Order: sequence, then C-alpha cells, then structure tokens
Amino acid sequence: MKLSMLSDLLRDDITLSDLYRIYKEAEEEEEEVPLEKKVSLLLYDLALPSSYKGYTYLKEAILMLCDDDINYKTFTKNIYPSIAEKHSTTPQNIEKNIRFAIKKVYETNTPEELECHLGKTAIASTNPSNVKFITTCAEKLRLER
Repeated sequence: MKLSMLSDLLRDDITLSDLYRIYKEAEEEEEEVPLEKKVSLLLYDLALPSSYKGYTYLKEAILMLCDDDINYKTFTKNIYPSIAEKHSTTPQNIEKNIRFAIKKVYETNTPEELECHLGKTAIASTNPSNVKFITTCAEKLRLER
C-alpha cells in the first residue's frame, strides 16, 4: 500500500469495508514477485545468513523443487548431484552444508516464528531432515502462487 493512501486513511473517517476494498485494490496493483526472490525472502525471514554455503544450496534446492515435479523420494538422486555439479563439489558436501543451514534456522528461530513462516508442520520436529525442510519450504511457496 502506498504511503499517500495511508495518509488519506488517517485523515478520513473510514469504514472497515472501505479499508478492506482499498487494501484489496492495492494488493492487486502489486506486481508478481519472482519465485527466486520469494525463496530469498523466506530464507531471510528465517534469519539464515547468506554467507553460509548451505544458504545458496538450500535456495537452489527449493527453487528446483518448486519448478519441477520431482518426487521427494528421489530427491537425493536428482537435486543434490545437480547442485553439486553446478558448484564443482560432491553431493555429500551439498547435503552436509544444507543440513548445517537448517540446523542454524532451528537454533535461531522460536517454534512460534517457525510456525509463522513455514506453518505447523515446521515445528513438528526440532531438527527435520533436509528433504522435509526443503519440501515444506517449496510447498509453502507453491501454495502462495
């Protein structure tokens, strides 16, 4: 919502239905945010530093899972090797760095914050598997489309 619209709301006596209508109009005017930016925003909201190697790998894994219809059961056979080849490393290194990044997310955030950003399934375990965390993030982003 634009600042000028907010200042108008502060000056006028407005009904709740008018406020809702203005909000919906402003929401419709907003441009579609690219998926890559949505993933970055989600990881930023989860307080994951972009300086971690796992940040980059996690971001790529989430994007790949959002774009493709990869079965989570073949996740390690498809996504880790693909990311490893791109970064000239091993799939085991990709898995390890993603695991470390997820661990930091769970150490940094409270269960309430995790539920806010990822939904109730995120707080089911204190340290989910890489596949569970990545699929939860991807599913959240797919539902927002």
